[in-house]
Amino acid sequence: MNILVLDATRWRSHTALGIAGAAAAMMLVAGAVWLLRRFRRPGPAEVERARRLHIHAIGRVTNGEILEMMAAPDAPGLAPTLVYQYEVGGVTYQVSQALHLVPVELDPGSWIPGWPVQVKFDPANPGNSIVACEHWKGLVSRPRP
Repeated sequence: MNILVLDATRWRSHTALGIAGAAAAMMLVAGAVWLLRRFRRPGPAEVERARRLHIHAIGRVTNGEILEMMAAPDAPGLAPTLVYQYEVGGVTYQVSQALHLVPVELDPGSWIPGWPVQVKFDPANPGNSIVACEHWKGLVSRPRP
């Protein structure tokens, strides 16, 4: 009779160890998934999109002027990189924005050098600005004749 009790005890301990091992493995996998999601670095496109949306959310609007437009680096059919300037607090800023990264349709007639543009800028860092984002466009469309 002692043998049966001993065998049942062994079986119970092996089962308990198996369940504990499976639970530990599941926790290890869950922890690895959490770490990957937590510490995954965003790509350049994600960083730029977050910057545009942040400036759109907190930005102030001022008037500026288009200085130059440069063709997109990858394909000539894409929207250009726009170089523009604006003034905040007596300081003139000259910056650029790659419009081909903005996922909205923009009117090519509004990319004329010397043409006015509305600029949204970060009040805490006035050199950080945009002329277009997913939810706003400061490019003034040229009237069609």
